[in-house]
Amino acid sequence: MMEEASTREDFAAAERVLLHALSMDPVDTTGETHYLLGLACFHQEKWSDVKRFLKPSALNIQHPRAPALLERVETILATAVDRAVDPLPDFDPHALGRPAAGVLKPPQASAAPLPTRKRRSFLKRPLYPVYNRVAGLIANAAVVVAWWLRDRSVIFDFESWDRRSVIRGLLEIGGRRHDLATRLHSAHEGGLVGGQPPGQRRPQWTERFRSATGAWTTDDPMEGAAGAEIQRSGSPLAERKDRSADPDLPNPREVSRLLLAPHAARPRQEAPFLNLLTIAWIQAQLHDWVSHRPTPVVGAQKIELEPHDPLRERYGIGALHVQKSAANGMKALSYLNEVTHWWDASHIYGSDEQTLERLRAREDGKLKIKDDFLPQHPDTGIEDTGFARNWWIGLDLMHTLFVRHHNYICERLKEGEKERAWTSDELFHTARLVNAAIMAKIQTVEWTPAVLPNKKVALGMATNWWGLLQATWRRVRERKIHNRWEPRHHVLGGIAGGSRDDFGKPYGMTEEFTEVYRLHAGIPDEIRLKPLGDAPPPRPVPMDKTRGTGARGMVEKHGMAMLLNSFGHQHMPALVHNNYPAFMCEMTVPGQPVIDIGTIDIYRARERGVPPYNEFRRMLGLNPITRFEDLGCSAETVETLEGLYGAGPEGVEKLDLLAGTSCELWRPENFGFGETMFTVFIQMASRRLLADPFYTEKFNERYYTKTGMALIEKATLKSVLLQHYPELEQAGLCNVENAFEPWGTNARECPEEHPLAAIVNY
Repeated sequence: MMEEASTREDFAAAERVLLHALSMDPVDTTGETHYLLGLACFHQEKWSDVKRFLKPSALNIQHPRAPALLERVETILATAVDRAVDPLPDFDPHALGRPAAGVLKPPQASAAPLPTRKRRSFLKRPLYPVYNRVAGLIANAAVVVAWWLRDRSVIFDFESWDRRSVIRGLLEIGGRRHDLATRLHSAHEGGLVGGQPPGQRRPQWTERFRSATGAWTTDDPMEGAAGAEIQRSGSPLAERKDRSADPDLPNPREVSRLLLAPHAARPRQEAPFLNLLTIAWIQAQLHDWVSHRPTPVVGAQKIELEPHDPLRERYGIGALHVQKSAANGMKALSYLNEVTHWWDASHIYGSDEQTLERLRAREDGKLKIKDDFLPQHPDTGIEDTGFARNWWIGLDLMHTLFVRHHNYICERLKEGEKERAWTSDELFHTARLVNAAIMAKIQTVEWTPAVLPNKKVALGMATNWWGLLQATWRRVRERKIHNRWEPRHHVLGGIAGGSRDDFGKPYGMTEEFTEVYRLHAGIPDEIRLKPLGDAPPPRPVPMDKTRGTGARGMVEKHGMAMLLNSFGHQHMPALVHNNYPAFMCEMTVPGQPVIDIGTIDIYRARERGVPPYNEFRRMLGLNPITRFEDLGCSAETVETLEGLYGAGPEGVEKLDLLAGTSCELWRPENFGFGETMFTVFIQMASRRLLADPFYTEKFNERYYTKTGMALIEKATLKSVLLQHYPELEQAGLCNVENAFEPWGTNARECPEEHPLAAIVNY
């Protein structure tokens, strides 16, 4: 009876039948009726009733599966993960067409105007434009030639650029980036983003500061704003189709179970050169860039479970239910971003006026925080911050660290710019600019080289920030964003502080980016605590106990410094197939007592019209694979792929994107993920900077102040950590320059854990 149940109504009916059975046989000598009652209540989220039916005193004979289910419920109650969390605004697509200025609150500003622009010297004024133009033409020509001379016969691009000299390979990657820029597609051809009415007057203050919603970052009011449509790259929109009901495709749960879920017989793989801060960092950053608006469970997609699926026996269910994406309502296969698209630290500050105002302390531009504790949201009990969905201890560490750093920046600005008559609003908004830029810098020149510690990639990311001239000639500590006579070309002089270029397409994050950044394989099963000093380590904490309110409990019990030290020492799981954490294969989320994250991940790409692996590669200008063996995975994995999708070319063409990128183990040297993901990364990592005026033409002392620019120049993740937790210097952080590498060893003793030491000239 229970095994075929799938809806809340089914389990309510089962509960009534079981209660009647228990009244007829109160003794329940096997404990089966009590256990099934507990299971029926579990699926209805009636947690107290589950405990009532499954407590040992209620069972004459302890049911073998009762303790595990009871422990599961106690964890749910302790972490409050069943609550609806982070209630962000529910965007009305029709309301988005209203003038954006009407929902923005202008900051209180002093009467002092922005500093005037520095004029170039008499000699430099006529010569610099000529020099800049000539240098740009030479750089562009070099990129074009290198791209034209690439090896087109190989399946994977890196078999060309990774085998070239450093400069040649870097120019070839630059050619790929330019090609990808031409493949961007705008949903707003011929008009303003969101159908905004033309002729609006821009609020003057938005020239100087970012708005809460991201609106008016450019002269296109809703470009990159919260509520703006998530964009596309690659093939035209007309070629997109919803494949979620395609009968020729394998069951997404089976794909997840066989290709994403961990093998019971062998341990999960770990990345040798990355620590847990790596996955916590990128999840926080992703929450800054893109989030699809969720929908209620009503109308969810039913995914049948196969007869042999372990969830059938364990939870007495015949199907999983996946929430459908909240469509735009104005356009098919179109979705709205509930956070700002810009790199503006909206995960810290929020993407709407109400959240931003609630988080501010109203004193000297600061955010609310007491010691190491963020305020708690009254409705959820978890930390109140800009974006708190999917909350766990890793996000708690990142948010707390950069809320503290925002307040530190406010203090430095007030001390360093004493001649300015600061208002609290001006301090807040300037500190936000600086804080976001520090995160952008860390992501560009530290996180990416750590995950992809390849000499050409490390040099390429340094080129994005500082330019090729400084990246090749100067040590990291000597590089500066602005240098006299440096050309304002995004290759030679760097994107940061250079000229803005959106390639004629309004800026926005893309569906393709969302899909390749499904990095759940990097989440651990447990947090291995490592105290400061020589104290013996406590027992590891299972990951499901760190979710929701469990994160706050960990900070209260162990402290930020010890938790950061633990994350710095523990290796991150590898981004490969069959490496999802076990707890994510049967998670509880609001409204859904049992869900498999891998199933959702496979389903989402199909539902949102993102093409399968091979077609995805074609639309990005990459060569397709011709057989599963081309991925570089084992014969056992190839057999699994053929069993799911079918052998031969037809099976290869059905391969789901995430399944393909997870099994894509033929990778460039020291790559933490494969080339298909890297290609989308090339496109968006540069575009996030290049399309944003606050990282290009406004990235200077006039907007960020001299003190702010100095803070950005000196900042690394290591320096930010030590600024707020200096005790970490003696706890392993001293072993590394890049804080995303494992802290427990150094490059001399364990070069395999620190490949950047042989690449980056610190």
